[in-house]
Amino acid sequence: MPENITRTDATSSTLTFAEQMVAKLQAEILAGSSGVVQTTIDGTTVQVSRNQMLKELTRWQKEVARANGTQPLAPTIDLNHANDS
Repeated sequence: MPENITRTDATSSTLTFAEQMVAKLQAEILAGSSGVVQTTIDGTTVQVSRNQMLKELTRWQKEVARANGTQPLAPTIDLNHANDS
């Protein structure tokens, strides 16, 4: 008897585009590249700096969190200057 597979089952077994981007960017950053990096994503080759890659990683991690429903309700609040008068 065939097993019924739901949409949830199917989507949980494959990485979304955002998850693929996070994995790719983490791998490139962990490779230790310190200057300009050339990488290929989805058939397109781009050159980016490490700082740009870190910004993109943060962006895609937020996208994954939003899709998974794990994004915090409030944005991060910078309290570095909370005591300045």
